Amino acid sequence: MADRKDLAWLLAVVLVAVNLRAVITSVPPLALDLAADLRLGAVATGALTTVPVACMGLFAPAAAWATRRCAESTVLGAGVALIAVGAGARAFGGTAGLFAATALAGVGIAVAGTLLPGLVRRRMPDRVGPVTGIYTAALIGGALVSSALADPARRWLGVGAQAALAVWALPALVALVAWWRVARGAVGPAPSRGQRLPWRDTSAWLGTGFMAVQSLLFYGTLAWLPVSAMEHGMSATHAGLLLGLFSATQVLTAFVAPALAHRYGDLRPWVLATLAVSTVGLFLVAMVPFAFPAAPWLWGALLGLGMGGHFALALNTITQLAPSASAASAYSGMAFLFGYGVAAIGPVLLGFLAEASGGYRVPFLTLGALGFVAMVLGTAAASRARPPSHGTRSQ
Repeated sequence: MADRKDLAWLLAVVLVAVNLRAVITSVPPLALDLAADLRLGAVATGALTTVPVACMGLFAPAAAWATRRCAESTVLGAGVALIAVGAGARAFGGTAGLFAATALAGVGIAVAGTLLPGLVRRRMPDRVGPVTGIYTAALIGGALVSSALADPARRWLGVGAQAALAVWALPALVALVAWWRVARGAVGPAPSRGQRLPWRDTSAWLGTGFMAVQSLLFYGTLAWLPVSAMEHGMSATHAGLLLGLFSATQVLTAFVAPALAHRYGDLRPWVLATLAVSTVGLFLVAMVPFAFPAAPWLWGALLGLGMGGHFALALNTITQLAPSASAASAYSGMAFLFGYGVAAIGPVLLGFLAEASGGYRVPFLTLGALGFVAMVLGTAAASRARPPSHGTRSQ
């Protein structure tokens, strides 16, 4: 019976994770239609992606604050509810309603995403790595599916771009129901009282730095890889497929890398390996983007393999840096506050570099150099991570 309960709980976690990027990645395929329908400029259109990422950083500490007053499972359910309401409300209220609802969904993503690592560590302390890999793969998979189906869904429904965005409230509602079913029967711990952000903890700052720089690598690549490819003559359709390949290969390593780290008992070699793959890919995009016909596809796949792995390992590292499962939400909140804050402004700064240099070589060389910084921070943080506990699980 316990195994069935664990499987139901894991399924609910997967369904929640599917919704942690779908609201964001469903926008770019419809961006041109949204801009035309609502008369948005380039800055406003780009802000539709930046706003939820910024909210993910700004409101991540709110999750730790809320758990001092309510059980973590309740707060996480509230976060999923905000995602559902925000995603659905994007269809209404014109431009103002679209931005307000997008921000609301971003708050929900911040809350739910911050709490998942701690809940995993508490429920399955002896399987933190593999379970982190599973829900990270689900997160990336949700992003891939939402970006791939955003425009087809609009055409199938025969509605405008803004109305089509409401479709992504449905998987959030499914996740909310699933989470409510597994959480209502659980006997969770009382709300914690002392989970404040660990400002004075060196390990927490190393984990935060790791999360920040690796997030910048990802969002910088997400923003500029397809644009760089189109500048070199690739069609918009093929650039979209290139981004899809970049996302698809992330799913593989997001699942495999934490499982390997768990099996061999050391995060460091896998952190170093995945960041090395990303760094090599960034330098290849910068220096030889079209060295041969298949080069951009190979480089995109290489970048996805690296970034999917070190994102999952960053989540795993932050979880294991916390001194206890109850403290994990505070450590995640601090890491996300700075990590997604950097991620939100990084693509803009890289855009300035592209304009100043007259191309995309300098931005990708900059990202490649930051890859070495991430290696230093990531291996230092991973060296302080606590090995998974094999104690009693919280039911």
